[in-house]
Amino acid sequence: MGSVVSGLFGKGGSGTAGEAVARARELAPGARFNPYAVRTGTGTTGYRGDGQFYSELSQPYQDLLGTTLGGAQGLFEQFGSFDPSQRAADIYQQQAALLQPSFEQQATQLQSRLFGGGRLGLRLAGESQGLGAGSGMVQPDALGLGQAQQQTLAQLAAGSRQQAFGEQQQLGQMAAQALQSGMGISGLEQSLMGMGLNAEQARAAASLGAMQAELAPYATKAQMEQQQQQAGAGFFGGLLGSAAQGYGTYAGLAAASDVRLKDNITHVDTLPNGIKLYTWEWKEKRNEPTFGVLAQEVQQVLPEAVIEHPDGYLMVNYAHPELQGVH
Repeated sequence: MGSVVSGLFGKGGSGTAGEAVARARELAPGARFNPYAVRTGTGTTGYRGDGQFYSELSQPYQDLLGTTLGGAQGLFEQFGSFDPSQRAADIYQQQAALLQPSFEQQATQLQSRLFGGGRLGLRLAGESQGLGAGSGMVQPDALGLGQAQQQTLAQLAAGSRQQAFGEQQQLGQMAAQALQSGMGISGLEQSLMGMGLNAEQARAAASLGAMQAELAPYATKAQMEQQQQQAGAGFFGGLLGSAAQGYGTYAGLAAASDVRLKDNITHVDTLPNGIKLYTWEWKEKRNEPTFGVLAQEVQQVLPEAVIEHPDGYLMVNYAHPELQGVH
């Protein structure tokens, strides 16, 4: 009889479920997001746990980053202090100084030709046309030379201003490019961190999928065992029900133990497995023991040892190995 009862009122699917829980605990660390470290030629990144991520570029990239950002800072400082008017004046003075010997040579050559040819004409101050002090040049040729030289200097001034603004613009572009290069190198650090994060997410997801696949058979087995237990309990309960009435003891195996049927419940002892023992009085007179367990408490610990009578009250299988000897 004991083997029959064990088959019908055993652990059912709960035993397999317990195995699944134990196995899931073994597999759980692999499915979690765990600390990691990833090293590449770019640098190192990792996760220490508790939300602490870190990343560090390799030394060559750190040196390059410092150089580009430092260079960008220096160029921006130069750009900020650049005075295009002063720069244009400097350029003009330098270029005009280079032209002066040529202007003087042109004036000397013209004077030689005019005086050598005896062509004096109406006197005008030659020096006023830029031909040099005491030239006394009066010829239209002298006037034309002076105007040409003045026009050259005017064009030089305009060119100097244009060059100065061009240098300022170029300086700004160089500073922006240096800063962009530095930011690009800095972006490598973010890419490195993202690479490590993606790798760990993929690993954890793969572990979770493998864990679910490994635990799936446990769920199927537990469901089948539970269905078998329920079918056996229904058959055996019906068989015993035909041989007894009310809530009498089922052939010494299952007895009414629903707390709703009892009064004056007193705790008197506790089993090694933690299940408490009580004495009580029945609300309605019945020829059954007044010592044992409460079905609702047993249901929390040994659900397979509790069955439900057709009238809705709970009964306890005292033949269960954890309860033998109570009655």
